[in-house]
Amino acid sequence: MDVLQTDTFPPQPSIECIPAVISDLIEAAVAAFDVDRSASLRDLLRAAAILRARANDSQRTQHQVQRRGGLVRWQMNRIIDYIDQHIAEKITGEDLATLINVSTGQLFRAFKASVGTPPLQYVAARRVELACSLLRTTQEPLSQVALACGFCDQSHLCRVFRRVLGASPTVWRRARAHDSQLEPYPWLEPHVPGNTPGAVAEKSAAMIAQAA
Repeated sequence: MDVLQTDTFPPQPSIECIPAVISDLIEAAVAAFDVDRSASLRDLLRAAAILRARANDSQRTQHQVQRRGGLVRWQMNRIIDYIDQHIAEKITGEDLATLINVSTGQLFRAFKASVGTPPLQYVAARRVELACSLLRTTQEPLSQVALACGFCDQSHLCRVFRRVLGASPTVWRRARAHDSQLEPYPWLEPHVPGNTPGAVAEKSAAMIAQAA
């Protein structure tokens, strides 16, 4: 098995940080454009949501130096790409560990050292972020948003969403429709007072764990 090494994340986003799923979604959108405009729009909005989530990740990690025992850059990129590609599907720790040829235990320790939260809680947070983006930019019913983000069903989405953001998806969507200046998910924003990278990771982990 590969030995986990220390490395640092680049201070600025680069083309390497753009997940392969983006090009797949754009190609699917183009192919469906003349046949199914709704499907084409969904693919484009999902690509945009992933890019916004990536931008948030960059802001949260650009001031962080990786701790000893964390993931190296290629390992982190491969894991994040896989999560974004399969966000609508079931994702297990075994799946992620296999990607970088390490044990599940190594993965959990190294991922938490790098990101500040366990991998599966990161996946859950990613799903909430994507749900927020879809709720803000589409009129898709909650049942479709839930499935697109990897939740079991609409009730699962509502339960997690309420526990994490303090409001139901319907109320949250209505509030953002009336006031576009509201933060989409302030609990993840690094510029909010007290949201240092470490505090953000701990807060997101705690909220997702409570919502599980």
